[in-house]
Amino acid sequence: MSRNILIMMAVVTFLGCKKEYDVQPTYASLQLANTWAQNQPYYSPHPQIYIDSTGIWKPFISFSFVSASDPSVIGFTNPYVPGKGTDALYMNAMYANAYYTSRYNVNISADSGTYNTIIPQCFKFIPKSADSTTTGTVVVLPQVITLTRKDRTKYQVSIAPSTQPGTYNTKTGVFEIEVLFDESNFGGPKEVRRKYKFTS
Repeated sequence: MSRNILIMMAVVTFLGCKKEYDVQPTYASLQLANTWAQNQPYYSPHPQIYIDSTGIWKPFISFSFVSASDPSVIGFTNPYVPGKGTDALYMNAMYANAYYTSRYNVNISADSGTYNTIIPQCFKFIPKSADSTTTGTVVVLPQVITLTRKDRTKYQVSIAPSTQPGTYNTKTGVFEIEVLFDESNFGGPKEVRRKYKFTS
């Protein structure tokens, strides 16, 4: 009798353990964006832009955050100063340099309320498969970004996916992506491709 009770207890214990660890992963629970938008004061995911003319990766600072409506999306702003943005995609530094200032007169305003750029939803992370927790692709969310000149007039720059999606790896903490810029609104080229790298 006692032997039968022991066998029944062993079976119940085994089934209980099996049920506890039989977890089915879902896309929503991964929250991939947290890898590159960590909950730390003034966190920047070590962004870099590839400078074609010099052949080097140039680091810059850009504060990231997870979209409130989609945990697989990150955007860029300054959550510590209301109404102020950040150097999203290196746009502040890029469009204030001598080339863009002299050729297209797009020098960004120095006013703190308009100088920095805000992109509420910029990159979306898509797992390789439903049960993948480490690798997948990154896509640019197409949109028009409005910037302000020093003379207070507005101009627009569009961003969109390039020819291929980017890739991410949560183990290495790196995602790389190419972004297609449309600068024709202020007289620039319609297609400019720029490469970026982010490291958590």
